[in-house]
Amino acid sequence: MEDFELERNIGCGNFSQIWHVTLKARPQESYALKIVNVQTVKRNDLVTFVQQERNAMLSLNNPGHPNVIRMIDTFRDNENVYLLYEYAKGGELWEEIKNVGVQDKYISRVLVGQLLSGIEYIHNHGIVHRDLKCENVVIDGGVLKIIDFGTSKFVDELNAEEQSGEAYNECMGVRSGRDIKNYEIHGNHGSISLHRATMMRRKFKHYVGTPNFMPPEAISNISSGYAGDLWAFGCTIYQLLLGFNCFNGSSNYFIYKKIKDNQIEFPDNFDPDAMDLIKQLLCTNPRERLSLARVREHKFFAGIRDSMPHAVPLETFNTLDTALRRACYKVQESIFNLTVKRENATNDDHNEIKEAISWIEQHSTPEISDAIRFNYVRTKDQLALEIDEANRYMAEQLPNDC
Repeated sequence: MEDFELERNIGCGNFSQIWHVTLKARPQESYALKIVNVQTVKRNDLVTFVQQERNAMLSLNNPGHPNVIRMIDTFRDNENVYLLYEYAKGGELWEEIKNVGVQDKYISRVLVGQLLSGIEYIHNHGIVHRDLKCENVVIDGGVLKIIDFGTSKFVDELNAEEQSGEAYNECMGVRSGRDIKNYEIHGNHGSISLHRATMMRRKFKHYVGTPNFMPPEAISNISSGYAGDLWAFGCTIYQLLLGFNCFNGSSNYFIYKKIKDNQIEFPDNFDPDAMDLIKQLLCTNPRERLSLARVREHKFFAGIRDSMPHAVPLETFNTLDTALRRACYKVQESIFNLTVKRENATNDDHNEIKEAISWIEQHSTPEISDAIRFNYVRTKDQLALEIDEANRYMAEQLPNDC
């Protein structure tokens, strides 16, 4: 560790910190260093996740792929385990496209194609990522690279767990998704939290990832292997094109309800080819999801399939002027805050959002303003349903003489 200079913190996880570092002997050489505290992973029974990430990366490094991050080295001291990665100068994809998405149809197809190539490579090495999303993709020189293999698994290991899982679950009293629902009814919007993960890990082996991107079978503690990544890929395409998640809700419980019911909604002007591709990836039955080979042949890629560039200029990710981008960020944040306030949201909150959308409609393309208005309407409708369900639940719990 003494060979590196810590430049700045560029990310953090449940049990790790990621730093941009330079080599003291050669300051022009930049890397991303993942620092994992040994005591934290031991205390929370997370050693397996660190081992999984290292083993997956050792396999994926041979021979390596432009759309998958490369691990340079691993080492440790008395306090930490260190995983040294190549450094992606463009940062996280999500930071470039959140709230506005990728508007250019050609660029969006190139980016989805890069993700497709990376996922194909990962699956060809017998690995399931299990947490695909724009937050786990970085940009380097206009090239997308998939990162964060802490929840990944070799598919052979998943198959072995699945074969032994039925008897284990029967012994432990697991009843499909029912127990998970009890744990998650007051959940959050991020990856499964550390304390819950520790509590649930032995019971719910396949309940892994970020709630908005988890396939329905994982919510029911069933592994579908590669098909789980296909579902997450569909969610990621949606997220990439629109700048917000496909499945929304104020808690994991309501997010899971939408996933299990396959409630997928799109703005009126959404790209029809992209819609068809996403719907075919988001099939509730894992066996019916579009394979990666069929994704590559989908009409979404028509016209660029044989001439897809390996990189796109970074400026194409950010084509909006500063004032418009700032307005989009602000209104999307206000829309998200409605899910926090729920029944406490006021008329002033809604009027502020409506006024902001009206301003955006006057200063942007229909695709952007329609997507933001769509996100507001679906969020408002979703919250009305949640509040109604909560009220009905409370009424059922009250004694009849109240």
